[in-house]
Amino acid sequence: MVNKFFALILFVCLMQTGKLYAQEKTILEQHITINLKADTLLKVLSKLQSSTPVVFSYDPDLLRNYQTSAFHFVNTSMESVLKKIFKGTPLTFALIGNNIVVTRSKPQKWTIHGHVRNEEDGEELVGATVYIPEIKAGVITNQYGFYSLSVPAGAYEVRISNLGYETRKENIVLDQNIELETELTSQAKILQEIEVKQKITPNPLLKNEQNYSPQMLDMKAYYAGETDVVKALQMQNGIKTISEGSSGLFIRGGNSDQNLILLDEAVVYNPSHLYGLVSVFNPDAINNIQVYKDYMPANYGGRLSSVIVNRMAEGNNKEYHLSGGISLMSARISAEGPIVKEKGSFIVAFRRSLLDVFRNNFKLFNPNSVYYDINAKANYRLNKSNSIYYSLYAGQDKLLSENSFRNDWGNFTSTLRWNHIFNSRLFMNASAIYSNYSNLLDLNSDTLSQKSQWSTGVRDITIKADYTYYSSPVNLIKFGISSTYHQFTPGQTKNKASNEFNIARDKSVESAVYYSQEISFTNSFSVNFGLRLGLFHNAQERLDVFDPQGNRVKQYDYKTFIQPEPRINISYLLNDKQRFFVTYNRNYQYLQLVQNSTLAFSSLEPWIPASSKIAPQSADMFSAGYRYSPGHYNFSLNGYYKKLNNQLDLTGHAQIIQNPDIRNQLKAGKSDVYGFEAEISKTEGNFTGSLAYTYSRAFRTINGINDGNRFAANYDIPHELKFSAAYVFNKQFSVQTFFTYSSGRPRTLPVGYYRHDGINVPIFEGRNTSRFPNFSRLDISAQYRLETPLSRKRSLSSTISMGIYNLYNRKNPLYYHLTTDASIDQKSSLEYAFGFFPWVAYSFKF
Repeated sequence: MVNKFFALILFVCLMQTGKLYAQEKTILEQHITINLKADTLLKVLSKLQSSTPVVFSYDPDLLRNYQTSAFHFVNTSMESVLKKIFKGTPLTFALIGNNIVVTRSKPQKWTIHGHVRNEEDGEELVGATVYIPEIKAGVITNQYGFYSLSVPAGAYEVRISNLGYETRKENIVLDQNIELETELTSQAKILQEIEVKQKITPNPLLKNEQNYSPQMLDMKAYYAGETDVVKALQMQNGIKTISEGSSGLFIRGGNSDQNLILLDEAVVYNPSHLYGLVSVFNPDAINNIQVYKDYMPANYGGRLSSVIVNRMAEGNNKEYHLSGGISLMSARISAEGPIVKEKGSFIVAFRRSLLDVFRNNFKLFNPNSVYYDINAKANYRLNKSNSIYYSLYAGQDKLLSENSFRNDWGNFTSTLRWNHIFNSRLFMNASAIYSNYSNLLDLNSDTLSQKSQWSTGVRDITIKADYTYYSSPVNLIKFGISSTYHQFTPGQTKNKASNEFNIARDKSVESAVYYSQEISFTNSFSVNFGLRLGLFHNAQERLDVFDPQGNRVKQYDYKTFIQPEPRINISYLLNDKQRFFVTYNRNYQYLQLVQNSTLAFSSLEPWIPASSKIAPQSADMFSAGYRYSPGHYNFSLNGYYKKLNNQLDLTGHAQIIQNPDIRNQLKAGKSDVYGFEAEISKTEGNFTGSLAYTYSRAFRTINGINDGNRFAANYDIPHELKFSAAYVFNKQFSVQTFFTYSSGRPRTLPVGYYRHDGINVPIFEGRNTSRFPNFSRLDISAQYRLETPLSRKRSLSSTISMGIYNLYNRKNPLYYHLTTDASIDQKSSLEYAFGFFPWVAYSFKF
């Protein structure tokens, strides 16, 4: 009986709960029949409230400006009635308690995503802009050509543009996520087909990096007509070289080894052929170059001064092409085409020097010297969300000196990548990378039996994954992880049983995780910040541990460093033409290049890592800048200051080769760097050009060197002026010129001599107290596009280029020959290389 009583009570409670639930639901599910005239929304809701048991809650100002059409509802649910009334307005409703609350609905956002490619060959375009002017929202394609832009629903005109390409406009109705794959037509093609006019479309979003395309590399005056990536960069403001013909890059007071140089994500440790006369980057195989010298994104690390990202071309996925060329320096040929049309492609490029053919003698090596390089890349689009890429580079120099001693070096890189699109906002690139740099030098000997070789090198294996999340047009997030296994051979003697002169080898693991975010708080104010957490673990072999029998025992000294690297860039846009920015970067560098800086040209490049005896280098960089882009002119002004710690330098006259004690002859100290850069350029019209000036100073203070007194760094070049220009007369003929003037770099010269054992021994007062003469040079070139029946059918395009390097035959020195003869004037011991040099070159594409 008791159980029945409790069961009855439970049944009644459940019935009451069900009634309450049903009552709560019937407010919107209740069916009504009503006629509503076309009127204001306020009056329509008032009539609904008076005709039904519904209570509305709302802000009258929210509804005041909205009108409704006439409606006739028969036995229709209240929910359906309200949906009809509110359709076409930014209003929504919700049931709270027994009231229907009317609020403004959150705008529905949809995402446009896809790739931007070159229409001619299907190559992805890096740094292209996707922009919606109605709402002033835009995004830039990443280094794989991908973009994602989330904006409110609506009808828009989307503008897609890139430097050197015609802007494309797409009209879209955004009521769902859209994949928009876009191809842009290069302006070089437009020049041939329509009119003669150079034009670079200005980018509405000012970038932190500089982008260079193959088209931008063409219109320049080069040595011997050899189009060269590094030489093109040396023509840019704030990027210096310390001597004629060198491939060294000295950026904002940093040393040449403080630049991270990448080729398809693989580190290139020595970017030069012929001691720097030519770089390893074949222009036929390069698609895009990005240079970061202000704000360094958190996904890059391990260097203090700059990041230079070279991205290899992927090959034409629509047509087969054969291209090539010949100059006084080299011959090159490349082939490209589709693997599967518009889904996969390949490119293979080969280049070989012609010094031995033309018998060119450049003083530093005899005419039998030779170099070659090979680039190859293939890619395949598995589906809309997955693509795979594989690329490799192999290059080798075989240089002979006048006395027939040999120096061979080369780079090999290999990169396997997987691009995956998780959804319209999340993008991933995963990579497996291999890099190997090796250098082999013959050592001088009096007899063949004593002849030996000196070997140096670095070998890397890297695994990494980078993610990009496009949260909104004003919020871009990047994060990722990487790990590299290094094997260092700083120097070892080959072809000899004894290893007493070898430099201890190292094995290291360099890992990092990073996070960065770019946020725009208003249309004018944005912040780009990031944090990179680096870990470096080194194992250095010991050469002083032996067992009782005198055999060397394999032991290692271990050292681990964990360093945070914050960086931030704050930008303020005064309007769409003017930008102010300030930047702070903190960077760590765990690898050090040991090089005798007294030589202008050298391939003796042993790399050693941070260890228990050598602390990692670090730098704090502050910079501020202003950019103004009124139409087809650009003006920029940048100032910077760097404080660098643990900067290493060799003690005076230290020997590198066969010196196992080299680490103890490296002294650590500080460096302070400061300067400013100013540039004005014209980017549109038949005439384009730029005028740039840089003032920069770089000083070092190192205990044990120069008596601990501050001295100018070897790359301290205070003043530098650069002028470049190009003029297009018509679609066939154009001319280019380049002029540069700079202060002479520092040099340590003797101030006198004293006699010891019948030999004059030089006396030095301090390090780098003298300077080379000031440097200047003027180059001119011209290009003529041949018109043939084949070229008119667009089957063959060919160009003849000619020019003069060093037009007024300026004698710029390479280095000094130091002598023990006190009667010889040191100025007369200067060695010069490149005087007046006319050249001709030919290139084609079929």
